[in-house]
Amino acid sequence: MISLHLTRWLLGYARFSVVGGSKERFLNNCARAGIYLWDIAAGKEGGACVAVKNYRALRPCARKAGAKLKVRERHGFPFATKGIRRRRGILAGAVLFMVIVHLLSLHVWSIEVKGNASIPTEQIEAELVRLGVTPGVLKSSVQPQMLQQKLMLKFPRIGWLSVNTRGCSAEVRLEEKVDRPLIVGDKHETICNIKAARTGQILSMDVYTGTAQVSEGDAVVEGQLLISCVVEDNLGYSTLRHAAGKIVAETARTLSTEVDLKRSEVKPTGKTLTRRCLCLFGARVPLTFAGKPQGNYRTQGVRTDLKLMNSVLPLSFYEEKWTEERTETITLTKERALAEAKERMEQKKKEELKDAKIISASEDARFTDAKLIYTIQAKCEENIARESEILIK
Repeated sequence: MISLHLTRWLLGYARFSVVGGSKERFLNNCARAGIYLWDIAAGKEGGACVAVKNYRALRPCARKAGAKLKVRERHGFPFATKGIRRRRGILAGAVLFMVIVHLLSLHVWSIEVKGNASIPTEQIEAELVRLGVTPGVLKSSVQPQMLQQKLMLKFPRIGWLSVNTRGCSAEVRLEEKVDRPLIVGDKHETICNIKAARTGQILSMDVYTGTAQVSEGDAVVEGQLLISCVVEDNLGYSTLRHAAGKIVAETARTLSTEVDLKRSEVKPTGKTLTRRCLCLFGARVPLTFAGKPQGNYRTQGVRTDLKLMNSVLPLSFYEEKWTEERTETITLTKERALAEAKERMEQKKKEELKDAKIISASEDARFTDAKLIYTIQAKCEENIARESEILIK
């Protein structure tokens, strides 16, 4: 029903009245002539509605019935645009607008990257630019298969990727590879000894497989054999096994770090400049007409994409903030240098002594003219068992 009303409105229709004569005869004549009428109304000046193109065909039917027709109302697109059609400038503008819209629809005006987690979007967009996919490029020049191959070669972490053009937008959808879980096989398939990873004195021993070569309380040096892979059974036969065990020893560890007492630091002066521009169809339209400042400045830019119905529009705002900086040479006080050295040492202990238990530690801070040398001597308890595989052909 809606489509019927829409069709009548687009083609145009008129409501008319029948004056004088026989209305029944007029309607019969219209039916014989195959003229379709609707909304037929009775009464002294009853009439109906008819399509504009059939209105002239009603006159012979009216003459045969001795009646006259009187147009009462006109509806539809032809009558709504009657005044506009006389103005050629509006028609020319409408045609030009449709041509421009058609030409713009042949280009890619926005690029969306979806599905990436560890790979930065900026890197993927930069690679697309290198491959020639930028806002404003013709959609016919976008080759999805070639782009898929190039991007997957450039970013090995991509497991699956597709490039599709949807409307005036190019969508790059990808899935990153999932790291395969470490499959721990049967350790007994390999043959290895257990050697000392560090020099120390053994506090406790747990031998799972193999033959112990040392005892609790023994002092060992780095690289010394602790558990042998040779195992002798009750019958006196020897076999080679995968030696395994936990050897906890007391070790001495020395960690050192240095802090320069004189250094150059970059500090902001407080002077800033903000520049804004409008990115429209890949072109930048400046909104701030200040030029690039001279001097030592740090730049930070933010681009804000505009979206409509979850689709990125070819319109975005870009704002960059320029902050002036100056380089100063400062001399650290002993207290500040020592605090910084201790902070670095804590980080170093987390990295190098993460698997060790510190029993006791002594520190030493030695200042020279240019730096602070901070050292700690630590006694630790740690597992010094280290596998040493034996290759047998």
